[in-house]
Amino acid sequence: MGRYGILILVTLAVVIGLIMSSNPEYAARMSDVSRSVAFTGETREMVIMLLALGIGAFVVYLAVTRR
Repeated sequence: MGRYGILILVTLAVVIGLIMSSNPEYAARMSDVSRSVAFTGETREMVIMLLALGIGAFVVYLAVTRR
């Protein structure tokens, strides 16, 4: 599967997203869902910090294991 598999999955997700967002009722419902699950305040800061730490750790891992 490799690189092309990931590219196919991303393309498929984009196409499905475009098709679904063209339906106004579905788009409004998805907007409500995204608003209800959005991180706010202190939780948002914590999620951003954890993402930054995870990305930093991954970069360090790649730098250390590179030959």
